[in-house]
Amino acid sequence: MHPASSLLRDLVAIPSVNSFGQTTDDPTYSEAQIVEFLCNKLSKLGFSIQQYAKDPKHPSFAAFLDLGKDETVALDAHLDTVSHLEMSIKPFDPEIKDGRLFGRGSCDTKSNMAIYIAAVEDLLKQKSQITKNILIIGCSDEEFSFGGIAEVAKDGITADFAIIGEPTELNALHAHKGVLRFNISTEGLACHSSTPELGRNAIYDISRISLLLEDYHQTLKNKQHPILGSPSLSVGLIKGGTTVNTVPPSASIEIDRRLIPGENPDEIIQEIKDLVSTIPGSQLSIPHVCSKGFHIEQDSSVAHKLQEACTCHNHQLLFTNAAFGTHAPFYSESSIPSLVFGPGSINKAHSKDEFVPLSELEKAYNIIKSLLCS
Repeated sequence: MHPASSLLRDLVAIPSVNSFGQTTDDPTYSEAQIVEFLCNKLSKLGFSIQQYAKDPKHPSFAAFLDLGKDETVALDAHLDTVSHLEMSIKPFDPEIKDGRLFGRGSCDTKSNMAIYIAAVEDLLKQKSQITKNILIIGCSDEEFSFGGIAEVAKDGITADFAIIGEPTELNALHAHKGVLRFNISTEGLACHSSTPELGRNAIYDISRISLLLEDYHQTLKNKQHPILGSPSLSVGLIKGGTTVNTVPPSASIEIDRRLIPGENPDEIIQEIKDLVSTIPGSQLSIPHVCSKGFHIEQDSSVAHKLQEACTCHNHQLLFTNAAFGTHAPFYSESSIPSLVFGPGSINKAHSKDEFVPLSELEKAYNIIKSLLCS
């Protein structure tokens, strides 16, 4: 079996499902076991390990192999997955069939971590061929809030360039939108529904805010990015009320605001605060998801490096953009040029029969090996 496939089977068999903010003691919803497995393996390969465990159930790590080279590459892959429930395959019992490896996380994105480690392990048999120091970063909580990479980046990431592992079908993703998610709440005054004039209806107030935000979304069409188009805002959840015969004392909505590169999250929050300040009792929460937009030019240094590695294996590197977010903006904030690259399709990433094609897995393995030796 190919070494990347073998390691990927081991990783898929370790559940690391994102709990999406819910508290649970079920180890299925923790990255602790997979981090322990990976750190043990990397330590045996000579990497120095730093773990980040603000929440011990959801640790991340940075593993550094100092080979005394002038250049350092960061190889990034998140370790959490979306839910395993209602899958049509066994999520943690990986199966190879018809040239595909099936299982939760096989595509998004344990495949990339398997590629990185298997490639390094093979190259270390002739260490002299490696031309770069190697930093491997494995993060928790990408699927919900980018909490893992935020914790690692806050401590500081040092590298000359980075590859962010995500399913791109071996294309180079060089632009995507960012995201802000936050709540807006209104406080009313409860009273009996037969005398509503004695209270204040928080649902009416949150409805007025929703209409203001609908108008605000329309104004965002005036902002344009040459590749990604305009930003957007959507009200995705609404809650409120206690019983039907009580004027509701509270209500809330959850907002999804997509950012184009160059937009500042703090300025956006202030814009929306100003917008809703006309509604008494309204309050914005601190964003629980915050990631900027990402864009790097196709003629950047990291693009040339990746193209060169792809050429070694007769692979034509195409440049794409996407609606989904990645860790790339956190590297941009650290002044580290990066591209998003990896095997598999985003269309299979969260699917009921998630898989990664072995042909893409093996080609990506060869490309990463060439990148580390170029």
